[in-house]
Amino acid sequence: MKRARSKQNGKHDPIEMRRDWLRFSGSAWMHVWVSGGAIHDPHDRVLQLLIRPWNGDHESWTVYRHQKDARKDGKIVFKKWDRNADKERFRALGSKEAPKDSDTKTNVTERHLPVPGHWVQELERAVGALAVPPIAGTVQPLSRATEYKLSFWRSRQESEFCWCPTPPSAWRPLANIFESLLRNFRQHAAGKSLAAVHAL
Repeated sequence: MKRARSKQNGKHDPIEMRRDWLRFSGSAWMHVWVSGGAIHDPHDRVLQLLIRPWNGDHESWTVYRHQKDARKDGKIVFKKWDRNADKERFRALGSKEAPKDSDTKTNVTERHLPVPGHWVQELERAVGALAVPPIAGTVQPLSRATEYKLSFWRSRQESEFCWCPTPPSAWRPLANIFESLLRNFRQHAAGKSLAAVHAL
């Protein structure tokens, strides 16, 4: 999972230094990342893939199970922030500060895709069978490379794994399932059937 550098000369876009942009971009990122709450009733979170480029469109794919009946459809929620569209909106403001309510008007795409309950159950079984250390690899310096985050939930249990940009070798099973699910979800969003979990 390699990404090109965001800027060849390392300089920031002046928009990124604005106080109102910093506040707004934090709100947009949170919109992509946040996945829980009553808004998703009657569904509970199972898994989330989160992709956070240093200077690009943040993207998430979150799988949900039906709370009361595992046989009923779950769902996948896709969110993606069009960062450049919002930067152009701020650029058009010139020296004016963004309106106070601008934080609620982000260019974040959101789509809900139904998935069969049995597929969600198979995914949970596959994830439950993974064996990886809770923390692995050497200490790495902070990087501007894309960060990948894989989160799991089961009732009050929660696990989260991040790497940037390459996972430690002991986490290769996590990276493999991340890459396979991401490819599968994108194909599903494009109209293709979900691949069986055992085929990922």
